[in-house]
Amino acid sequence: MRHSSILHAVAAAGLLLGSSLISDASAEAAGHALAVSVDDFKYRDTSNEPTDRTAVHEKRLRAFMTALRDDVTADHRFELVPSSCASNCPTDGPTLRDRLRAASQAGARILIIGGFHKMSTLVQFAQTVAIDTTSQRIVFRKYFQFRGDSDEAWQRAERFVSEEVRDLLLESRSQQ
Repeated sequence: MRHSSILHAVAAAGLLLGSSLISDASAEAAGHALAVSVDDFKYRDTSNEPTDRTAVHEKRLRAFMTALRDDVTADHRFELVPSSCASNCPTDGPTLRDRLRAASQAGARILIIGGFHKMSTLVQFAQTVAIDTTSQRIVFRKYFQFRGDSDEAWQRAERFVSEEVRDLLLESRSQQ
């Protein structure tokens, strides 16, 4: 099975695919929030459903991204740095290396990218990758699977993904 093209973009950008720790000890010691930028995720549907659901999926993906960013904003342990990437960023936008540079220049310590892949009528996969903008190393990469293609299923997935991502970022930060 071919994973989302995000891994290919990360590899093509020349990033080291090893684990990395966030290396801003002074910010952690001072108790500062971790500056995070979240780019829009990519969506790919290979389910071959008879009905074109592109518009529905775009709407749900936008709602997912809004909720994910809202969760980061609401969590005092994080500071959301607005993404410099337009909605076409995952596919036709700047290269990943340029996105990392822009996120870093905007003050983000971590850039989160990701994507969804709808495999069948009821099964979808999501991938999230957090990259340290300074070292350009992957902090973590996590795959999720969720069932259902309804607003409720997407909302449950967003809550779970959001919590996992924030926990993994804090875990990485505490291991330095």
